[in-house]
Amino acid sequence: MEELLKKVEKLELLCYHIKNSNLNEKIFLKDCPKPWKIEKPNGLNIFENAITKNKRDQLWNFFHPKDGNTESDVPLENEFPWIQRFKRFPSAHYNGWHSGKFRGLEEMKLFKTNYPILYETVIEAHEFIKTQNITNIPNLENFIPESVSVMRHKPNWGLGRHYDNSQDENSGIVMLITLSNDDKVPRTFNFVDAPNGKQFPVKTFDSQVIIFGGECYDLWQHESIRNPKQTGEAISLTVRLADVCGNNAKLNKDNKYKPGAPAAMKIAHKRLLKKMLI
Repeated sequence: MEELLKKVEKLELLCYHIKNSNLNEKIFLKDCPKPWKIEKPNGLNIFENAITKNKRDQLWNFFHPKDGNTESDVPLENEFPWIQRFKRFPSAHYNGWHSGKFRGLEEMKLFKTNYPILYETVIEAHEFIKTQNITNIPNLENFIPESVSVMRHKPNWGLGRHYDNSQDENSGIVMLITLSNDDKVPRTFNFVDAPNGKQFPVKTFDSQVIIFGGECYDLWQHESIRNPKQTGEAISLTVRLADVCGNNAKLNKDNKYKPGAPAAMKIAHKRLLKKMLI
């Protein structure tokens, strides 16, 4: 009976999209009406206290060179050189920084030389991940921390819902490291499968490591929830393979996937529709 109900629910969902979505060559599926179900994506793993306090403190001070204190919304002299990650928007915050991309042993040595505490922390987090017997991320053994995109999240800042750049199915993997100076009301990082009416909010605490891949990468969006009641500042490090990193991304070497959120949505929705039809 339970299996039959699942099939009926799936059929109702498919009918909803046939009626309401633009199912031409662009394949953009409509969001399901709210409220959405809370369901953990397949391929999502969350670990608390996954980096040591020593590394955490040194890395916090790397991003806060003035005695570890929270910095100005717009960087002042001798503060960390945050950039406007989305400066096309008039109200864009100074919230982003990127390490660069480091491929191969020689470039990884450069990563270690240029940003020693950043390198040591992401390596420590990666080594921790390798001890966790994770089985829900295909090709995890191929993951190497070659690129770090950093975002800072102050109260009420937020980051819009989006898919990461498209990759071959089951090859995209992201590791997230969070630093925070106040966990009383932490930042919320929300995973969203809107065409299926699902979401999974994650409170990002200090020293937490998240790693996701598989369906969570290919079929789910994510967003940082804007919350004026958030206490303190959170720093989020997004760690990827260089070829998966979205910063200054160009067409893949095989010209299979166009970079950018709209192109990624098109691919993700095609995959979602295919899954609905199975």
